[in-house]
Amino acid sequence: MGAMSTNDRAARAAHDGVRVLPLIGAPILPMPDHVRQAVVQAMDQPDPRDTRGLPELRAAIAAELEREHGLHIDPERRLLITHGAMQGLSLVMRTVLAPGDEVIVPTPTFFFDGAIREAGATPAYVPSRESDGWALDLAGLEAAVTPRSRAVLLCNPNNPTGYLPDAATIAAVVDIAARHGLLVISDDSWQHFTFDGRRHQPVEALADRWPHIVTVTSLSKYYALASWRVGYVLAPSPIIDALERRFQWEAVCCGVTSQRAAVATLTGPRDWLDRALSTYQAKRDLVCDGIAAIGLPEPVRPGCGAFLLVDCSRLGDTPDDIDRVLLRHGIATVRGGDMHAPDTHVRLTFGADDELLRELIRGLEQACRER
Repeated sequence: MGAMSTNDRAARAAHDGVRVLPLIGAPILPMPDHVRQAVVQAMDQPDPRDTRGLPELRAAIAAELEREHGLHIDPERRLLITHGAMQGLSLVMRTVLAPGDEVIVPTPTFFFDGAIREAGATPAYVPSRESDGWALDLAGLEAAVTPRSRAVLLCNPNNPTGYLPDAATIAAVVDIAARHGLLVISDDSWQHFTFDGRRHQPVEALADRWPHIVTVTSLSKYYALASWRVGYVLAPSPIIDALERRFQWEAVCCGVTSQRAAVATLTGPRDWLDRALSTYQAKRDLVCDGIAAIGLPEPVRPGCGAFLLVDCSRLGDTPDDIDRVLLRHGIATVRGGDMHAPDTHVRLTFGADDELLRELIRGLEQACRER
């Protein structure tokens, strides 16, 4: 993730007396009564220690997938509950990859490098272009296939660009994988944050076309369960069996209290979640319009998520220069280079309240005036 993380840089700015804007991505919400009650009850119940996860939670996830996408998933054979998506990705990589394998990764993208390299494999990066709206380079993906290729790894929707592939693009990726005998691994953690009337297209919907598909998801985003570290893996049953064997040795299972919170969230009222989600498109527009108005290049408007890449080349000649200017105005970002984006770019999140976002725009404007 680079020589210095966003948190490190923010801490340095705070040490220097700068107020760092508390920008966030996913909503941070107080738990409603029905979730709190489920947690209290869970603390007084025995821990069943099911490595695959509570049957009630897996059933709720399967019901959600059918309701949202028409997917018919066997929760007993095809789902594994994990300590968030990052652990799920790590388990998957170390289970399906072998030393010397290559994983084709469209970029810019989330921090997948460590999980791939810990499995002894090597990422093969295929850049997307800003001029194309950060769309996947399908020809580049196929050209990247070698005899060592084992998988294609997607971030769907994409973090950090906010690119949301349509059904035809997802189908094209699956067809490439089928032609070359590759596994498709998809991180779908931001699937609910879609804008402009568009919908997330799960790769799993094409399992009848090519069954070698693994989906990893976090419940931290839309479901506001970041503090509980809950996610899941959806995969063919032989892969789930292998993941379960590895998980038994690593952590036995996920804690029952966090899983009970997830069950209550999935099966209970959604108004508290939907109210927060309904504000995100307006937040996106506020930030994108504000950036364009102050004289920075207008960013590609995300089709999803809570983040965007901003060209800050006007603020400095190097990533360090850009960092220093932004931090002087309380803006902590992720460097583009850390996410295989251009070094001139930074990732900004726009999940905070509107007044903080206006403060962000004012800080960017002041930074521009310094140059």
